[in-house]
Amino acid sequence: MKKICLYTFTGTGNTKLCGEFLKHHLEELGAKVDHYVFSVLNLNYPDPNEYDLIGIGYPIHAFNIPEIFVKFLKNFKKANEKKDFFVYKTSGEPFKLNDASTSHAYRYLKKLNYNFVLEKHFIMPYNIMFDYNDRLKKQLYLYLDPLTKVYAIQIMNEEYKSMKFNKGKQALSTLLRIEYIAPKLNSKFVRMNKKKCIKCNMCMNNCPTQAIYLNKKGEYRVKSSCAMCMRCTLNCPKNAITFGFMNLWKVNGKFNFEKLVKDEKIKPDFVSKNTKGYFKLFRKYFKEQNRLLEKYNIEIPVQYEDIER
Repeated sequence: MKKICLYTFTGTGNTKLCGEFLKHHLEELGAKVDHYVFSVLNLNYPDPNEYDLIGIGYPIHAFNIPEIFVKFLKNFKKANEKKDFFVYKTSGEPFKLNDASTSHAYRYLKKLNYNFVLEKHFIMPYNIMFDYNDRLKKQLYLYLDPLTKVYAIQIMNEEYKSMKFNKGKQALSTLLRIEYIAPKLNSKFVRMNKKKCIKCNMCMNNCPTQAIYLNKKGEYRVKSSCAMCMRCTLNCPKNAITFGFMNLWKVNGKFNFEKLVKDEKIKPDFVSKNTKGYFKLFRKYFKEQNRLLEKYNIEIPVQYEDIER
């Protein structure tokens, strides 16, 4: 029996959900899987040396792996012998510039005797910039289950690849790492609207980096350890958070995928052959996923007119 540990950093929950689906399908295929979700309140993480294989999951921030998760991975114990690792990552856009996002962490993991063997990028709804249409949220969610099933098959069958980074994309990813400064600066300007805030403490209690605190005046403030993951703004029940420079780009309202799936009035066909504008870019992503599912004889979750036209 193959022992696998998944190490996940999640902001609003999309990457955690991805890890949960992946765990389920790996266990279906006979693996024993543990799933550790990063939080500064729980740094008692499983020792990678106790597993045959490890998985690393994260949301892509500005075409990069979040800085706080890189710091976490740098503290991994050195592998006793060369150990393979795979990556599952999420973002809200199908841009190829995301291909090199793992390169920063890979530099450190390679020194610790970890071998990069496989990666999968899953598109999920945005939690920043602008909210996605419910039809697209449902469409993306319905693909997550079969796509993680294919990925689990590839992992268990050791359908590994030679993981190399395009130098141009890697250079751009390195340049955009300047984004690591943004949360530190933005944190100084985050405020809670006193008229809206109900002091539920949801933002403070659920922050993965424990960056939100109450000052001596009983006002919420944010430390520079903020990862700008947007969990607080998305889940605030009263939309009471003014998120500094990023306020115009925040998305409010928890993603309730189960409710979307049950609502038959919401058709999961937002991206189709007729899609225009920005979301036309998503057609290629769905075409590629459909071909992948067909290759592994797994049912395509959304049946609609030919997306390839």
